[in-house]
Amino acid sequence: MASKEVKAGGIFSLPALLMKNFWRKGTAEVIAFVLVLPFLILPIANTVNMLTDLVRYDTLRQAARQAVLRMEIEGGLTSDGLYNLEAFLQSKGIDLNKVHIDYTPYPVPYGEEVKIRIAMDTVMRRYTITLGGIKRVDETTQMVYGPISSVSKKYER
Repeated sequence: MASKEVKAGGIFSLPALLMKNFWRKGTAEVIAFVLVLPFLILPIANTVNMLTDLVRYDTLRQAARQAVLRMEIEGGLTSDGLYNLEAFLQSKGIDLNKVHIDYTPYPVPYGEEVKIRIAMDTVMRRYTITLGGIKRVDETTQMVYGPISSVSKKYER
């Protein structure tokens, strides 16, 4: 019976029969999924990278706010306060070689302004789709929080 099918369609009917079985088994869906998969993964990867950037920025924000509260009470940023600020940043995994802190040093008289500004060099990583496939884009930038200011509440008689 197989010889009749080959005789009826000739040699060219065998590849057509194989292709018919190939597409029937769900292979087209698998190929389509593999082609669409990068478009599905790309937003997730970029979201994770953005969240890590936000966590680092929030760490800078927390450190600056704690420091300005301490500066209000003590009348400027003391060497002990600077040590605590650097220890907090280091405990959160931030490299102190990439951090620059501008602050009002101790002593500041009652009613005068105290300021702090924290800047950090960082690399922001994103992924894009190009003709060559998925491309990683690293952008070196500086995260800055501040300057935030307050008034010294340290009163000495």
